[in-house]
Amino acid sequence: SDLMEAPINGYGTPTTIAISSTTMTKVPSSQTSGRVGIFISNPSTSGPNPITGFFGNCTSNSVANTVRPIEIAASSTTTTNRYFSMREDVCLWLLSQDSSAATQNVHYQEVKQ
Repeated sequence: SDLMEAPINGYGTPTTIAISSTTMTKVPSSQTSGRVGIFISNPSTSGPNPITGFFGNCTSNSVANTVRPIEIAASSTTTTNRYFSMREDVCLWLLSQDSSAATQNVHYQEVKQ
């Protein structure tokens, strides 16, 4: 059977958010109703310092921040980005691995299908 993916037919406003290097930060910070996915990029030029995290609910985080299976790399030579297929009741909880700065920015945009 053929599988056809629905095109993107709605979107949220592109947003920049500061990811803390000491406490988990929720992304997106506010949800677009009907969202099915999120594009996220780490514009940092500090290659050894990725953003790491995990999926969770959008109201609170009770997971130990030492376990972070998701990584969004940083690179001085290319734009590093990821797409996550996520319903609107799921959020990413992210932590900056750049301990030399209090926060590290990421850009994101939510999409609907």
